Amino acid sequence: MSELSEYIALEVNGEKISLYDVLVPAKGRGNLAFVEDAIDDAIIRQEAERRSVVVSDEELQLAADQFRQAHELYGVETTNAWIAAKNLTFEDWESVIESNLLWHKLCEVITAGRIEQHFAENKLAFDAAEISRLVVADEDVARELRAQITEEGADFHSLARTYSIDSDTRLAGGYAGEQRRTDMEATVEAAVFGGQSGKIVGPFKLDDGWHLIKIEALHPAELDDALRQTIKEQLFVEWLAERRRNAQIKAPLLEVIASVNDGSEDLATLNK
Repeated sequence: MSELSEYIALEVNGEKISLYDVLVPAKGRGNLAFVEDAIDDAIIRQEAERRSVVVSDEELQLAADQFRQAHELYGVETTNAWIAAKNLTFEDWESVIESNLLWHKLCEVITAGRIEQHFAENKLAFDAAEISRLVVADEDVARELRAQITEEGADFHSLARTYSIDSDTRLAGGYAGEQRRTDMEATVEAAVFGGQSGKIVGPFKLDDGWHLIKIEALHPAELDDALRQTIKEQLFVEWLAERRRNAQIKAPLLEVIASVNDGSEDLATLNK
């Protein structure tokens, strides 16, 4: 097999780019998501085989039909053109769909019976609050603005548009949307979830300034379909991360880069 520096991976404006020249910058920048994806696919495939989780022909056909509909590939010609544009064969495309199905089916198996327990044990973490914030650089200014709101009836959102230094929320009158407990600093979280809708809390000293927070609404966690899916994905990601940590992984493709410069080894040698 040719060395990596002799294998042409790309051509850009007539310039030939070797596989070595593709991999070295990717490795140096830590931009090797495709390698990580391949590792995860292998772990999923091995675990699915161990648990006898398989994709039936009917499931594969249904998933392929749904894929074509989602990508508006309504005929054989448009489907084949899309596959060709991705430099795939029809068999490659089916393999990708099957791999995705295997992920979803194994996820269902791994998380079965665990969602309700996880929710019960971590219910507070899923509580959410809609908040607005007004951020200024000086504590005295923050306290003066709070007094104007709570004692004089000034409008929080108008003051936020005038005085807030938070560029992300200023134009929206400070509105920051829905946030969970885990998104907040401990002091802010305690005040917000210990308060009531419409209440102003703070000021709090955070990294970017002094914050006044208006509690727009509190949303105690409920185990609805959306949260079930969130918990399911979280549990599966945690399971996969643990399996990845414990897996025996070798990467000859990356290890060979160090030896290409002196020409001492090639892929064929490393894979013996």
